[in-house]
Amino acid sequence: MALTIRTKLTLWYTTLLTISILAFGVIFSYTLSRIIVDSVDKRITSVADIMVKTVLRPPRTLSLPEHFDIIFERFFGIKTAGNYIQVVTSDGKIEAKSSTLDDFNLPLSKQSYFNALHGRRSYEMANTAENFPIRVVTYPIMSKGGLDSILQVGASMEGTQEIVHTTFYLFVFGGPITVLLAGIIGWFLAGKTLRPVDKITQIARKIGAENLNERLKTPGPRDEIGRLAETFNEMIARLERSFRQMKQFTADASHELKTPLTIMKGEIEVSLKSEKSVEGLRSVLISVLEETDRMSYIVKNLLDLARADTDEVPIQHTKVKLDQILSERFEHSLKLAADKGLEMKIVKNTPVTIFGDTVALGQLIFNLIDNALKYTQIGGSVELSLDTDGESAIIKVTDTGVGVSKEDMPYILDRFYRVDKARTRGAGGAGLGLSICKGIVEAHGGRIEVESELGKGSTFIVYLPLARKE
Repeated sequence: MALTIRTKLTLWYTTLLTISILAFGVIFSYTLSRIIVDSVDKRITSVADIMVKTVLRPPRTLSLPEHFDIIFERFFGIKTAGNYIQVVTSDGKIEAKSSTLDDFNLPLSKQSYFNALHGRRSYEMANTAENFPIRVVTYPIMSKGGLDSILQVGASMEGTQEIVHTTFYLFVFGGPITVLLAGIIGWFLAGKTLRPVDKITQIARKIGAENLNERLKTPGPRDEIGRLAETFNEMIARLERSFRQMKQFTADASHELKTPLTIMKGEIEVSLKSEKSVEGLRSVLISVLEETDRMSYIVKNLLDLARADTDEVPIQHTKVKLDQILSERFEHSLKLAADKGLEMKIVKNTPVTIFGDTVALGQLIFNLIDNALKYTQIGGSVELSLDTDGESAIIKVTDTGVGVSKEDMPYILDRFYRVDKARTRGAGGAGLGLSICKGIVEAHGGRIEVESELGKGSTFIVYLPLARKE
């Protein structure tokens, strides 16, 4: 069973907290121990320094009496209370010791004695008869001939050890309780934080293809969850537009294909019911052939659009001389313009090289010319131009045709959209040519713009990025 985000957040939080408490406990305990030991070391070293400078400095002629620490404190003012003091001769024999030691002797390890012979102090831990730890400094007293004697001063660590142990137990028993309480609070806070996500999930499950107009409510601050809800709403909006376009596309495609089929069926049924001459049958076949060509044209364009949508036909990016393609398409379209009684000319054809697909760019220019010819009345004109602004190649196709109204301008490049469907059908259009142009331009990283005024004509402007110089 997969863990929920709430559970994962709580586990991560408690794990991190546990590691943090353990790390802090270890560091704190070690630091506290060092502070305590350093404090004791300073205290016993201070006592040793005072004794060496006042009483034990060589050459000594007086022997130390029993319980000398009491005498030192009363008559010399040396504060030795609470400390263990022991004087050892250079050969390791105990010469004198304080009353606090009673029958116990401070240990002198081989390493400490070796260090004393070389004039070095030593600090070490030792245990008393009662088995509580003491901190001992071994202080060498040197004379010209070498080691004169050794002074050892110790201090009990019993009270300080209790502080360290108390701190340790505090972390051992208090840490788990803290982690448990933090886990419970974290579980509650994680649930409260993720509650909007549950609401988003419940609403999202209710949204289907039939109610894509619904949106998630996004009250509260613009935090990560708020942005998630906004992004989800934007995605639903895009899906709604896509579904709407798909429905419109299907309806338009069905209508466009249904019209020629209806015409063909009517022509055939009439010819079957009546006795027509060969010429009559010939005219019926010619009409059927025209409608078949029209259906083939629509199906081909639909296939091109479908392939472009699924990227099944990638654009081949090679160096292309755009001015040559423009000249070729202009020559191929001259007869179409002449048949309609239109004047067509190239006003400017600047040599331009871009990266693109020769076939697709040829189709782009042909569709723009074909669109201009369809919507221009007899006696009108169509002008082509190719120029550059230094960054993009600029293709312009200008006609003196019917133009486009401001209301129709935003939709002129949509599939199956036609300003005047009756007139367009007479011209043989299906409302797909400009959509194909838009797809080709965008596949080349460019853009297409339209400038038009109703009754005065239109200008289609295409911007395509230039090929970079190597």
